[in-house]
Amino acid sequence: MTIYQEIHILLFLRPIIFLCALLLFTGCTEPEQIYAPGPRPVKTMVVEPPQSQVVRSFSGMARASRDMALSFRVSGVLQELPVQMGQRVRPGELIARLDPTDFELQVMELEAQAEHARATFTRAKADYERFQALYDADSVSKSELDQARAGFETSQAQLAAVGKSLELVRQQLSYTRLTAPMAGTLSEVPVENFQTVSSGHPIAILSTNDDLEFEVGLPDQLIHQVQLGDPAQVIFDVLPDRPFAATVSEVGITPGPVSTFPVKLRLAEPASQVRPGMIGMARFTFSHANSRPFTVVPVEAVFGLPSGEQAVWLVNTETGTDSGTNSGTVHRQHVIAGRLLPGGLQILDGLLGGETVVIRGVHRLEQGQKVRLPQNAS
Repeated sequence: MTIYQEIHILLFLRPIIFLCALLLFTGCTEPEQIYAPGPRPVKTMVVEPPQSQVVRSFSGMARASRDMALSFRVSGVLQELPVQMGQRVRPGELIARLDPTDFELQVMELEAQAEHARATFTRAKADYERFQALYDADSVSKSELDQARAGFETSQAQLAAVGKSLELVRQQLSYTRLTAPMAGTLSEVPVENFQTVSSGHPIAILSTNDDLEFEVGLPDQLIHQVQLGDPAQVIFDVLPDRPFAATVSEVGITPGPVSTFPVKLRLAEPASQVRPGMIGMARFTFSHANSRPFTVVPVEAVFGLPSGEQAVWLVNTETGTDSGTNSGTVHRQHVIAGRLLPGGLQILDGLLGGETVVIRGVHRLEQGQKVRLPQNAS
């Protein structure tokens, strides 16, 4: 056998040798094991017992119980404005003063007219009394007496008219001083000194902080459940850890610009840190005595079905022997959902309270699937 024949035989046997070695290796390996997943870990909660009350929160703003726009009763130029926004004032304290020059000149002019009218009246009175005596002595005619009486009555009327005009101008002069009618805080001063203002134009807004109010807007579905004197709770954004007790002091009968009814709450004990204009939340507790009780679960616990119904996963728990690990199986429970509340979703039917409900990963579960609960789950 030549060397070329030996090489040809080796090349022919090489695939056969490789195939045999592969079959021998495959037959010696162990069969592949199928992986069987264990119970899926889930997060659960125990449903609270049914309740017949619900707490709703609404945003609002603190306001002074009385906001008064202080203004002059006459027009003029501001000559003195010693106050500023945020300043506390006492009763009778000066807020602003107008230039009194024009009114002082009118007072001087009318005082001079009053002196002239008083002198005219005195002379006319003396003439009338003299003519009366002469008439009684038959020394003057009746027409002369009547003329003297007319002059006396005219001067008397003129004196009275000038006196009323003088009184009016003096009163207008007193109106050039604007003072605080009561103690409070100036929440706004919308004018500047030396500005010309008209009568009735607001010079300052006086807020009384003794009795603060909190105003909110309630929808028409709830406004009929609010009555005067109902308790509530107010929490301001700047004081989140200090709730304030409040009572309903006013309930609006017509909706506001955003289709909500205004409701005012009177704070029982306002703090010095609370000022008008601060934002917060008012909490109301509404009773549902005429409706069936309900439970509340997280929104994530409820999922939809192809039929359009809603359901939750309930867990039948079983305590194992290994380190107290809780496990169980899940089954689907149909529910009827209601409103979205601050604490979760309202469940009107399907849960009685005390059930263990899956609240995370509900879309990865199947009917009858084994699940594993945390050790502290109950």
